[in-house]
Amino acid sequence: MNKFRQLIILTPGFPADEKDTSCISTLQDFVLEWQSAFPDLKIDIITFQYPHESKKYRWHKLSVYAAGGKDKGGVHRLYTWLKVFLYLLRMHKNKQAIVLSYFLTEAAIIGWLFSKVSGMRHVAIAAGQDVTKENKYLRWLAAVNTSIVVFNEKMKEALYASSRIKASAVIPMGVSRVILPGPLASNRNIDVLFAGSLISVKQPTLAIQIISQLQHEFKALHAEIAGDGSERSHVLQLINELQLTGNIAFNGQLKREEVFAKMKHAKILLHTSLFEGQSAVISEALQAGMYVVCFDVGRITDHPKIHVCRNRDEMLHALETILHNPQSDFSPVNLPVMSSTVMQYSNLFHQLLSAR
Repeated sequence: MNKFRQLIILTPGFPADEKDTSCISTLQDFVLEWQSAFPDLKIDIITFQYPHESKKYRWHKLSVYAAGGKDKGGVHRLYTWLKVFLYLLRMHKNKQAIVLSYFLTEAAIIGWLFSKVSGMRHVAIAAGQDVTKENKYLRWLAAVNTSIVVFNEKMKEALYASSRIKASAVIPMGVSRVILPGPLASNRNIDVLFAGSLISVKQPTLAIQIISQLQHEFKALHAEIAGDGSERSHVLQLINELQLTGNIAFNGQLKREEVFAKMKHAKILLHTSLFEGQSAVISEALQAGMYVVCFDVGRITDHPKIHVCRNRDEMLHALETILHNPQSDFSPVNLPVMSSTVMQYSNLFHQLLSAR
């Protein structure tokens, strides 16, 4: 029997409505799995910055409070924190509740502080780049005692190296069972797909340079880019400079289900990111039967369809090898599912509550 009765989730952002499928998609899958596995559990979601409007609303019948911080800094950010903290104080204080913060940022700081005031147990989830030394909140978290969960051993090591914080548990984020409904395409007409935010850490311009080299050997190469971000103008400029408009289709930001539709018709995910905690797009690509060419980041498991590379030349060679192979297998890869993730967290929460 589930001992805890309420799960309060703090996050910097959350979908504005049920159609907003791209906003922290892994967290969406995680929350929906909790709702499915424990229908009697009270789940409350509090988001700091996005949606930008301060409001209460329902998302898949769950209660959401948006503080509407709009990512503003200074005094305005402190005011957002105060709004969240006061909202938490007004909530029913259930000692058999868990306060769960997503990202080791403001959500973790306010979650820990509220746990001290309310007597509730607090757990923080590290979601990726928040384990690196660039995260200014780590020095605060290093001074307090709270349970921190990471997705894999590499994140655990990075967290300790950057802050001397020891993670309490390692729990991979599983994949949703219904993430790619419908059949996969038998004819794969997208040779290479880049899907992700167009920001510096993802290195989208490197992906374009590699595709340019690849096009010298595969004249009819068809690649696509799905994503948007601060590097958008550089990406478009480079595509034009390298005369790749006939080889690369730029889609911009797509809805999550639209990205999945692309994956069903794609052969290879080119993932040039420098750092990931656990990459949802890698897991989704494997589910869609794609091959993955990446650096040593973000994978939930090792698999023959994942080509881990050390540099640009190795990425190019891996792409060439896959495209030259007439026997390439595009069957889906079975990965750990989200229901297993939720059960591991449930066990952790039971242990924390039993240790009172």
